Amino acid sequence: MHDCEATNERLVDLLFGEMEAVRDSSLLEELGRCDACLARYRSMAETLHVFDAGVEATLPGEDFWPGYEERLRKRMSQEIRSDLWRQTAFPFARDEYRLTFVEGEGLTRRLARELRSVGRDAELTWPEFKRDPLGFTGRTVAAYSNAAWGFFSQRNVALATLSSFVLITLLIGSVFAIESLRTRNAALRADAGEQLEFQGWLDKEIPREQEKPDKGPAGTNEGKGGGSKPKYEKPQGGGGGGRREELEASVGKLPTPQLVQPILTANPKPPSVPNPHLPTPVTMNVDPLLVKEDTRDVPYGLPNSTSTTPSSGPGSGGGMGAGSGGGMGQGEGTGLGPGRGSNTGGGDAHLGGGGPGGGGGGGNIDYGRPFKQNEVSVRAVITFKPEPGFTEEARRNNVTGVVRLRAILSSSGEVTSINVIKGLPDGLTERAIHAARQIKFRPAQKDGHTVSQYIVLEYNFNIY
Repeated sequence: MHDCEATNERLVDLLFGEMEAVRDSSLLEELGRCDACLARYRSMAETLHVFDAGVEATLPGEDFWPGYEERLRKRMSQEIRSDLWRQTAFPFARDEYRLTFVEGEGLTRRLARELRSVGRDAELTWPEFKRDPLGFTGRTVAAYSNAAWGFFSQRNVALATLSSFVLITLLIGSVFAIESLRTRNAALRADAGEQLEFQGWLDKEIPREQEKPDKGPAGTNEGKGGGSKPKYEKPQGGGGGGRREELEASVGKLPTPQLVQPILTANPKPPSVPNPHLPTPVTMNVDPLLVKEDTRDVPYGLPNSTSTTPSSGPGSGGGMGAGSGGGMGQGEGTGLGPGRGSNTGGGDAHLGGGGPGGGGGGGNIDYGRPFKQNEVSVRAVITFKPEPGFTEEARRNNVTGVVRLRAILSSSGEVTSINVIKGLPDGLTERAIHAARQIKFRPAQKDGHTVSQYIVLEYNFNIY
């Protein structure tokens, strides 16, 4: 089959005779099979012929070169004189070569010479001063004023002087502005310091900023209210705890909600007291209308935890979680969840009203949709991730790199909605997708609900 592109690439070698005889004849046969390639070859040959004719016409004849060097030397000696450079470029040199137009005289000496020249032209001599002091003074002022005006009225000197003046003015103005600003700020700080009054040292750590709970009715009960008050008010507060244990707080039921400070806080490993004389209930300081009481006979814990090993969590002050204060969760206080003091809903403690409320602080949330990793309470945990392996074609072609996939670890325990972010050829992308479908994991949790979570999976294919 004739290949026009390959034939055109060999035409230049054919035109300049750089091909072997066998290849030359085969290329001519190829030209005979294609009219387009033959027309291109003829066009290139005609162009080359015209170029050769033009070059040959412009070259001097063979009788031009004999004696050319001698004629050139003679012409140069006629045109160029030995003192040409001194007369044109350095007329002041007096047979002496100098590297610069400026004479080697210092600035002070040149200034003194110019001043003497002005005084000499104005006849400012000592005898003249003794003869007419007033006239001498007038001529001195006039002469040096005219000399200064003549110097500064030059365009370049005027521009340079004006630029320097503006620059210095801006510099001085900036310094004054910065100093004024610094002085004013120092005065403001001094006035503020005089108005402060020392009250005492903090006996506790400065409260850390609490996470914001999800929008919607606070609590885990059913309803859209805010608590025990007759009229609707938004509940606020929170709590947290722990016993400085290494593991995270374990899963379980919440303590009984009461609007009093707890005497006995939640503990998944309570001490065994046989036949107690005065049984004390485990409670947390939360509005009872916001948390439904759990009567199951299971250990206390956080409903949204995935840990089954009994642990109160890394927090402090009793209770369970990662916060402090004897409550439940990551807040600070005897309440539940993000927030401070007691109750639940986030922020500082405040008793709400309007009836039962629920949704774990996240009412109106669609728990059936997939969530990002930073939106869930507990991220999904992959327990088994098989390797995809190479295909024979990829190994033969030495294909390496990374396959990146975006998928959903669904609440049902399956890997779904796999999309390819970055793929590889020779079947490696398909191998990665097949391996991703076989992943085993514990689903993510949000507000005690099992939810789906987005995830990005990477598979490295390397040949060692």
